[in-house]
Amino acid sequence: MSHRKANVLMLIASLIWGTAFVSQTTGMGHIGPFTFGFARFFFAMITVLPLAIIWEKNNVTKIIYNKNLLLLSLFTGFALFMGMGLQQYSLLKSQVSNASFLSTLYVPFVSLISRFIFKSRLTWIVWIAVVLCLYGSYLLSSNQAWDIQQSDSLLFIAAFFFAVHIILVDIFMKQLYSPFSFGFIQYFIVFGCSLIIALLFENPILANIQLEWFEIIYTGVFSAGIGYTLQIIAQSKAHPAPAAIILSMESVFGTIAAWFILSQTLDLNKIIGCVVIFIGVVLVQLAPRYRHKNGRKNYMNNI
Repeated sequence: MSHRKANVLMLIASLIWGTAFVSQTTGMGHIGPFTFGFARFFFAMITVLPLAIIWEKNNVTKIIYNKNLLLLSLFTGFALFMGMGLQQYSLLKSQVSNASFLSTLYVPFVSLISRFIFKSRLTWIVWIAVVLCLYGSYLLSSNQAWDIQQSDSLLFIAAFFFAVHIILVDIFMKQLYSPFSFGFIQYFIVFGCSLIIALLFENPILANIQLEWFEIIYTGVFSAGIGYTLQIIAQSKAHPAPAAIILSMESVFGTIAAWFILSQTLDLNKIIGCVVIFIGVVLVQLAPRYRHKNGRKNYMNNI
């Protein structure tokens, strides 16, 4: 597969993920956020399961009987549940633009976690990007009602859990390359945890769930199942920096979709906030490339 085809596949995945924010919002007309969550991830499970059976039929057993891989799978699934659950709950009041852009804060969070927990070195570009993301977040959430600001604050926490999820996925995949089996286990955990919360605090009724069938299938089958698969296939064939930028376009697609479908318009502050966050996210993803070039330049100067 060429780099161009890989980039096209990732752009499609990004488009699916971005428009899924609209379905996540409209899919709660008759059901609660955690009812939507367990229904969504039920379809995500059955979408990924055939892929796991066909290509990785022995890997589930390997994961279950390996204590480290099993614990890593459980923690990864719980991190995904917290991120997805908080994001879904916040969409009861937060605008799609806020949810899509604030969710991308997982990118600088990954760098910060790597710095303070794994003692990784960060370039000055990352710190500028963090400041830009914080400023953009302030512009997005300012001049809103207090309850909406509280809802937006949940998106910050969700972004943190998404960052933890990304780090744990990276650790797992270095030990065992099993994306579909690993994905199925994660989706099963999110499904189970969401179901428990829904049964405790919501009133899941099959008739109401059926009323939201389109949004549930779109976010479960297309966003989680197909989008995830496209990312796996394409990202291994693409250059890292362009790939990361293309995948971050989901925030832009989400905002545009909300504008056209839900008529959610942005004032000047929000537009500037979106642009500033996007610049910050792109800078974080370009930082490793800058560090590599800078290190090579220093090496050449010392010859």
